[in-house]
Amino acid sequence: MVKQKLPLILASLILITITCSAIAVGQNWNMINYDDSMSRHSNQTQIGKDNINQLEVKWILNTGSVIENSPLIVGKTGYVQNNKYQVIALDMDTGLNKWKYDVNVTSPQPAHGVAYDNGVIYAPTGPNGTVIALNAENGKKIWESSALQPVGGSFVLTSPPLVWKDYLILGSAFGDVVLEGPAPNKGTVTALNKNTGKIVWQTYTAVGDWVEGENASVNGGATVWTGGAIDTDKGVVYLPCGNPAPDFDASSRPGENQYANNVIAINIKTGKILWATPLIETGTVLNVTIPDTHDWDTCWGTNLVTINSSKSSEKIVIGHNKRGDIMAMNSTTGKPVWWTNVAYLYRTDVPAMPNGSGPVWPSVSGGVMSYSAFDENNLYVAVSNQGSNFFSRPGEGHVEPAFDSMTNGIGNGSVAALDLKTGEVRWEHKTEFPTWVSPLVTNGIIFSGTTTAVGNKETGVMYPFNDYGVPFETPLITSGILRAYDAETGEELWEFNVGAPIGIGGPSIGNGMLLVPTGNTGEVANPRGYIVAFGLLEK
Repeated sequence: MVKQKLPLILASLILITITCSAIAVGQNWNMINYDDSMSRHSNQTQIGKDNINQLEVKWILNTGSVIENSPLIVGKTGYVQNNKYQVIALDMDTGLNKWKYDVNVTSPQPAHGVAYDNGVIYAPTGPNGTVIALNAENGKKIWESSALQPVGGSFVLTSPPLVWKDYLILGSAFGDVVLEGPAPNKGTVTALNKNTGKIVWQTYTAVGDWVEGENASVNGGATVWTGGAIDTDKGVVYLPCGNPAPDFDASSRPGENQYANNVIAINIKTGKILWATPLIETGTVLNVTIPDTHDWDTCWGTNLVTINSSKSSEKIVIGHNKRGDIMAMNSTTGKPVWWTNVAYLYRTDVPAMPNGSGPVWPSVSGGVMSYSAFDENNLYVAVSNQGSNFFSRPGEGHVEPAFDSMTNGIGNGSVAALDLKTGEVRWEHKTEFPTWVSPLVTNGIIFSGTTTAVGNKETGVMYPFNDYGVPFETPLITSGILRAYDAETGEELWEFNVGAPIGIGGPSIGNGMLLVPTGNTGEVANPRGYIVAFGLLEK
């Protein structure tokens, strides 16, 4: 294993296709997860196992705010959106900024990225609630939509745009975080005309008695905030819906909390929900039926995969959640094909309680808390393990880290490969710290990473945290370790300390360059906001 360090001065659904043709997008990286099936699988060949130890830093661009999504690569130009919702274009050779479009948001929020299509960049505007279309060459605005929901409350538009024909599809976010007003927002999925920005349809994803009548004033959630995979032949998008809100108290949420914690299939032309499959509130997952009071929402995208055999061909959709459940579903019916769990599970049957649940694993930031990747054979997932104590109060609650159960103050993790046909774990590489970095697979290599400790028993100081157990000040300065693994065996091949936590959306690759975003305010302190560009040594 080759180790390198940055100089001090720089101090959850997948559409899987086993056939190679489904991932032949080329050297560009046009979407946050590379292609319509969200494979995060680039067929570039410049960087591989035979020269991984020749990677070096080519340039670093500091954008001034956290970056939580994979930069796009289109020829010699890169595009990225930071948590100020600024869209930035950069020269791939030098890292110098070409143009920047600033939507002037009043408060930074997690931004999950932009999309490129035929010379246009499409981007959400976060708390402004609109979508913008920008000329990719010069950054000039082509159009801006109306707000997709009334601005204010807990509505924030973080979802990366998905493009199919003349449609843009976006979800909403922050249904469980009440920024203003008395109640969480109800999740929606909205389709826009990509040429005009006009709304074509809008579908609610929080549906039923639990969000109607008196319940409408206290309940919400089921938001779709990270995008999903598209079946371009059928015109169907597969999306993960988040947890119901209030997060840690189910007393105001009677009956089935539809469509919270589900993977849903939507007809892109009509907005009709074709099927919905629950990943948490169901006896089919780990044989446990309890209301979600742990914020274990189904999140971080989907994958669409085509499984070919000598007799038939079947498309499956893969989704996952923050409890570590991974489920493959028939793409036409939503019926489960296989499921497994990859997280450390402890007392998962104990709900949040007024005086605390006691240690429960995973935490609200645990399980599969990032996108996944796949190639012709395997699904690759990054796993984060933490313990938390869950407290419920009428209409709300909070989480406290289970400090006594975590020697390094933050937990541990793993990177694993699962057989696409069966869900069987083929290999697992355990890590000392949580991952929180979406894997990338390319040319026989898996890129992922970890975030270092925020505190430990030896420091004698426990870090301050917010209502979700997230540290906002720590005894230690956190960093991010980028790692490369052999896709076939899981053997670690290379690592590099990039000086700050790696963006949860993970790196992108193309045209001989590996782009690594940094910053993650959702999990740790030391936000940063760089892009670190790697390329091969020049001979």
